[in-house]
Parts: sequence; structure tokens; C-alpha cells
Amino acid sequence: KGGDGMNFTKSFWVSAAAEMATHPCPKGTSKTPEACQSKWTWIKKMYQVVNKIASHASGPSFHSELGANITTESETMWVDFVKHNPSVKPLRNKGWAHYEALQGII
Repeated sequence: KGGDGMNFTKSFWVSAAAEMATHPCPKGTSKTPEACQSKWTWIKKMYQVVNKIASHASGPSFHSELGANITTESETMWVDFVKHNPSVKPLRNKGWAHYEALQGII
């Protein structure tokens, strides 16, 4: 249903919100179609940021818990990498657990 770029139709988001309503979350409010779509947009963007690190051959590798796992030895390389890819900065030593699960989807 996602089509090119995993962009879904309005009816998909209505169905997603209805499904979310059957599994209420103890924190937060009930999810609207717009909230579900917004969350998916954020997830795709985050995936792309993590993928910049993971797919950069001469740059840092990516660990789901440790992020780029920058050490004193790799600091200079990281500073240069961030200069050209500022969106990766928050992942210096912080992972993103969903990256591997999304690799076959996005």
C-alpha cells in the first residue's frame, strides 16, 4: 500500500488510527490519522539519518544501542562527518533500536 517512497493514502491512515484505538497506549492521547501519518514521517526521516551513518563506507558504523559509538580515536572523523551531515549529530553515542527492523520496509 505504501507505493513509491512509502507514502500512504488518507484511507490507510484512517485505518491505522482505528487499529491503534484497539490497543490504547497508557501514555499520550488516542491517535488520529494525522498523528499516525506524522509519526510515520518522523520514523522515515530518522531512518534516513541513521542510514547516512550505516551506509557511509569510510565513516562511522552504526550500533542500535551505541549509535556511531564515537571514541577519542574517531573524534576527528566524526566532526568532519557531522560537518557534511548535520542531521546525524544526535546519534554520536545514542542508538536507534528500530533501524534493523525497518531495513526491509523502507
